[in-house]
Amino acid sequence: MSLRNRLAKLERRKRKVTAEEDCICFPPEEPPHLELRPEIEAARAVRCPLHGERFKNLAPTIYREMGLPAHLDRARWSWRSAQYIKAMDASFPPDLWPAKKIVGPDGAMRFVLKDGAEIHRLPPPEPVYDYTSGELAGFVKGHPPKFEEIYAVDSGCGDWEQRS
Repeated sequence: MSLRNRLAKLERRKRKVTAEEDCICFPPEEPPHLELRPEIEAARAVRCPLHGERFKNLAPTIYREMGLPAHLDRARWSWRSAQYIKAMDASFPPDLWPAKKIVGPDGAMRFVLKDGAEIHRLPPPEPVYDYTSGELAGFVKGHPPKFEEIYAVDSGCGDWEQRS
């Protein structure tokens, strides 16, 4: 192999590596796992400077109660490839994202973008009352349902005391 051929091959390899650094596409084997319509629209609106459209399909999903939008739940996508993480980071422009979590007085949670648009809302937790006294004992939260006590029985005299 001549020196000219070697140099040409090295230049092509260098161009390819440089091009890969600029790419913000999702890997074909790892489509984006997005469920909220505003997140999907934001990800589709961002174009790759090299390839244009960054993904064709979304990852298949099954119905589940969503507690945290995908763009805030970094633990769900941090185990994926470096290219996937890079593509997710590029999907949500910092002028609107990330959404802010707001908890209302009734315990309902809303996720609001920086422009004031609400993208997701979780209902308030269900109250649970004591069978014998009828007093509020706690709340059922999450899926699968998990009971969180707010009152505990005092073992000494049987009075109800509020937990701190």
